[in-house]
Parts: sequence; structure tokens; C-alpha cells
Amino acid sequence: MSEIKNVVVVGASGNLGPSILEALLVSQKFNVSVLTRVGSHSSSTFPANVTIQTTDYSASSLENAFQGQDAIVSVIAGAALGEQKKLIDAAIASGVKRFIPSEFGSNTDNKEAQELVPVFSRKVEIKEYLQQKESDGLTWTGVVVGPVFDRSLKLGFLGFDIPSRRATIYDTGDRPFTASTLHQVSSAVVGILSNPAPTANKYVYVGSFTTTQNEVLGVLESVTGEKWAVEKTSSAEKVNIGKEQVVKRRDSTAIRPLVTAAMYHERSGSDFESEIGLSNEELGLSKEKLEDVIKKVLGSLGI
Repeated sequence: MSEIKNVVVVGASGNLGPSILEALLVSQKFNVSVLTRVGSHSSSTFPANVTIQTTDYSASSLENAFQGQDAIVSVIAGAALGEQKKLIDAAIASGVKRFIPSEFGSNTDNKEAQELVPVFSRKVEIKEYLQQKESDGLTWTGVVVGPVFDRSLKLGFLGFDIPSRRATIYDTGDRPFTASTLHQVSSAVVGILSNPAPTANKYVYVGSFTTTQNEVLGVLESVTGEKWAVEKTSSAEKVNIGKEQVVKRRDSTAIRPLVTAAMYHERSGSDFESEIGLSNEELGLSKEKLEDVIKKVLGSLGI
């Protein structure tokens, strides 16, 4: 496969977008653009050396924005995942070589994970659409990273409330899960675009480390020098409650707690380092140390 040089990031102002954009720029391997919706004010936040492409998301405007581009990195938010079909169609019409869909989380290719978290079907639908388009010349790469550990820990998404020193431990707390930092996720994108041939038309699995809730709690207590309050809960029970709220009540606020509970469930496939294997070496990525990452997170909070 020919070299990828021109890259456009869609959703560059979101949760992961800024880090991915920065990593692409720092690598100095690519000419980087960002796609923004007409009327958006986010363009003022981007570095001066980034080209801004605007679109109204019509087919013609997307095709115009993608002319001359080799790859599209999509990091759009969950509510807009369906919009990626428009991006894919325009990419094909414009001769784009590689599309990285907005995955960057749980292993949505795992059938049991799909059953635990029905909203994963949105990402599965995009993957299947990409597979249907392979004959049109567009290749794709899905990136499975587990929870984005530093961001999730800081926001309390993993069951750890740092300000109150409280932990919610699912089941025994000993179930392994693979996680990645923002830096690792961003570096993975650079690695994929730098190695397009071996990463074509498949999922790649990336991790900074594989750990457990009990191990994370132990490090948190050691670094803070405090004993944390612990509440035990059931992953199966929380998954059932979450599915009820999301599927039947259409409660979007229940999606994040459901994903967290499912991650700790025995059928989640969250330990993909041992179950599938990581692509770290292929992408030029090193593992990271759990304690170092936790210290950095706490330091950013002034602890």
C-alpha cells in the first residue's frame, strides 16, 4: 500500500481529538487537516499549522473537503456515529485510502460485549459498512484501546472517586482489564498511519497495561497515603439495570455506567492483552507503568 501523507481528523475538538491531532503534528510525518461543521467556533482552538476544512455534511462538500486526502481519522462523539456513513461514502468518492472509525474503547468486535452493551451496535454497524466498501478501494482500521485510563480515572469513570477517596469495586475486584492512556491512543493512530499495509481491514489492539481494580486501588492508597472507603457491587446486576435504562427508557446518561459495569463483567473480553494479543510492537508502542500514570493523574489534580 502506498504511503499515507495527508490526514484529516474529524472531531478534533472532542475528548480524544486534541491529543490525536497533537500526536500527528509532533510526528512530523503528515500534512494534517481538521474537518469542522460550517458555523463551528472550534477552529479558533486549533494550531496555526493545521488546515481547516469546513463542511455542511452534504455529499458534495464532504467530497470537496476530502480531495487529496490519504486518510481520515474519525473521533466523533457517540451521538453522531451514524454520520460516519456519509464520511465513508465521500472518502470513497474522493479516493481516500484509509478510514479509522470512531472506536477507541471497548472491544466491540466481541460478541458477548455486544450483548452486554447493546449500544455497541452503532459501532458494529459502521465496521460492517466499511467491510462492504472494501471492494471500492477504501481500507479501514478499528482501534481497540480499552478505557482511556488517565482520562477515565480523573473523571471517576472506573469506579474510583479521587476527591472523596471512595472506590466502587465490582465483584471480587480481581478481573483483569486492558487499558490505554491518552498518549498511547494517540501514538497508536500515528503507528497505524505509518504502517498502513499490515493494519489494513482489521481491528488492532493496543494497551498501556493490563490491571485490576484491586491493583489500581492499592496504588491509589499508596500514592495518596490514605485508606479508601470501599463499596462492593455486582457487575451483572449493574449491567442488567443499565441495559434496562438504556434500551427501554432511552436514558443516554446510563450509557457510561453500563459500559463501566460491562468492562468488569466476566464475559466482557476486557483482558484482550491475554485473550487476543496486543499490536504494540507492530505499531512501535511501549508499555507504561500503572503507578507512573496514576501519579501523573493525581499530580494534575494537585494531589
